[in-house]
Amino acid sequence: MWLLVWLLGMTVLGWSYFQQDTRIQDTVGVWLNSQIVDLKNSLQWINKVVDPSQEKYMVIDKILDEWYYEKQNIDKDKMFENAVKWYVDAIGDPYTVYLTKDENEIFDEEMQGAQNFEWIWAVVNKKEDGVLIEEVLKDLPASRAGLKHLDLILEIDGEPTKSMTLTEAVKNIRGPKGSEVVLTIYRESENFIDEITVIRDAVNVPSVRGELLDIDGASVLYIEIAVIGEDTIMALRNIISSFKWQHTWVILDLRWNGGWYLPLAVDAVSFFLPRNELVTTARYTILDDEIYRSKWYGDLQDMPVVVLLDGLSASASEIIAGALKQRGDAVLVGTKSFGKWSIQTIADVDDGSSLKFTIGKWYLPDDANVDGVGITPDVEIEFDPEAYEADETDTQLEVAKQEIASLLNN
Repeated sequence: MWLLVWLLGMTVLGWSYFQQDTRIQDTVGVWLNSQIVDLKNSLQWINKVVDPSQEKYMVIDKILDEWYYEKQNIDKDKMFENAVKWYVDAIGDPYTVYLTKDENEIFDEEMQGAQNFEWIWAVVNKKEDGVLIEEVLKDLPASRAGLKHLDLILEIDGEPTKSMTLTEAVKNIRGPKGSEVVLTIYRESENFIDEITVIRDAVNVPSVRGELLDIDGASVLYIEIAVIGEDTIMALRNIISSFKWQHTWVILDLRWNGGWYLPLAVDAVSFFLPRNELVTTARYTILDDEIYRSKWYGDLQDMPVVVLLDGLSASASEIIAGALKQRGDAVLVGTKSFGKWSIQTIADVDDGSSLKFTIGKWYLPDDANVDGVGITPDVEIEFDPEAYEADETDTQLEVAKQEIASLLNN
């Protein structure tokens, strides 16, 4: 009996304690809610000058300032930077990002093609869940290791990137020439996670290279444009001049070319088109349409051309391929291009940060936009990495040669 009385007493005592604790919590909750109501009432004037989202921010900021227990953990600068970054990321556009001052400096360095450091040779950017690879340069460490556009780096040598700044991530990726860095990546397009080892290198990257090929007795100029940067047009002009009158066909290799500068793409394709031929139209929200036409180069305008494409041909390189396809006599060989037909620009902020954002989209001469779709080649053929590793047989290039041989024999 005494055990039953004791258990009953403890149950009543426990229930009494629980009720007391609940009342304490309820009291705090009622008081806190009343304080928030008072705070909101005191900030009613805000509605006249700012939108409700800014009012919410000011209310939360005031609450943290006055009532948060561990105030030493509040870093307003860091909180604001993260808030802006997540705010922009919520758009869901991988090419629209907020760059802190340090991130902006790194981005500028990469865009200018700085080559005085050891690197994996890929353009990267910070996202909420890791570090995003935006561009991969062909035949350089990142591409040779198998990294691709929009791979998300989750770890660098086992260290999670989610909590890293872009500056920290780049510092960890960099290292002495010949050393290794292990990147754990997530590839959304194929839904898999993998560890990829990249050997760092310091490379002087030629944006364009060319050579003469003999195909069934015909002299063919092979031109590879690896990236469309500041030196591309001069390099392309030099190659065309070096082999002038020595060839009757052209193979233009745009594989692994992530693009970059749109005006330079128009300059590049101008070597293949008559003057004033429509190349692309750029459309914006608040700006007038921009119509891009070929310039008076025309060195190769009457010469048959085969264009090599793959899933990493993007942006400005797709502008070239699209304009040549609609020239009517160009043959596209390879796999469907990446499908990036949006235009980004940079808006600098006084503190050194910037917003890289999508300002418009461009369209083919027939007014089609293939953003997220890509350009389908006339002859589809996959690149066989095993064949290339075995004896450097480039299956896509071989098919391009076969197309030329077939046309020559007809």
